[in-house]
Amino acid sequence: MSRRRATARLALALMLLGAVVMVYPYAYMVGSSVKSRKEFAADKASIVPPRYQLGERLNHWRGEASALDWPGADWSVWRNYADAVRFGHIDRYLANSFIYAAVITAVQLAFNILAAYAFARMRFRGRDLLFGLLLATMMIPPAVLLIPNFLVVRHLGLVDTVWGVILPGCAGAFGIFLLRQAFLNIPGDLEAAARIDGCGSFGILWHVVLPLSKPALITLGLFVFMGAWNMFEWPLVVLSNQDFYPLTVGLSLFRSQTGADWPRVFAASVMGAAPLIVLFLLAQRYLVGGISLSGMK
Repeated sequence: MSRRRATARLALALMLLGAVVMVYPYAYMVGSSVKSRKEFAADKASIVPPRYQLGERLNHWRGEASALDWPGADWSVWRNYADAVRFGHIDRYLANSFIYAAVITAVQLAFNILAAYAFARMRFRGRDLLFGLLLATMMIPPAVLLIPNFLVVRHLGLVDTVWGVILPGCAGAFGIFLLRQAFLNIPGDLEAAARIDGCGSFGILWHVVLPLSKPALITLGLFVFMGAWNMFEWPLVVLSNQDFYPLTVGLSLFRSQTGADWPRVFAASVMGAAPLIVLFLLAQRYLVGGISLSGMK
């Protein structure tokens, strides 16, 4: 066996091991979400519920004791999901998270596009200094900004409101940086040709820059949506009305209310993770192109 082939097989084995490590928590969460409380208490380690395991079905077929004979073993796989909605109001928290994430993504994309275009294509005094200061804000830990953001939101009278959750996420230095790098990689000749045809700055942005930057825009939109969907500390600080809680805060509340009823908690967790997984699967083909287009120039 050649050295190159051995190295390739070792790399493949390491990648498969990494994939198993990454996928196992999700598989365990899904498998545990369809267990009854008794099944989960009797077998916490398995991914497949006992009533679906081949050994238990063979014992049941032989007339021996099996998990299929337990009370509640005929539960529908959707039982815990229905209970999570009925008792935990997970549907309301999901709707809140979707509203927060969708609005923050749309508003941040709009602001970031305009700011990135100004930094990439327009020349004005102090541009590089302002961009450097903008990048410096990326070094500040988010937890440091909790109190200043809360004081600003309180001064605006937006505490315990939907807009109080949304406002601090309406712009981001990372998004401006990402789009600026993408805009810099677009040939300047296209912009010059558009100006000859009579396009102004907004016309060039709309008809030339944005269509060529679609992968970067989708990549940034995915990152912003995921960040807004998973935010926990800021809603916990600014909200006291449970009707406005996003999924992350509502899920922690539901977990404390249900105590040891882990199958319902896992069902709620699956409902919270599913939208992001679907979104990633739909947008994954744009991620490599978006990151490549946004490379340093």
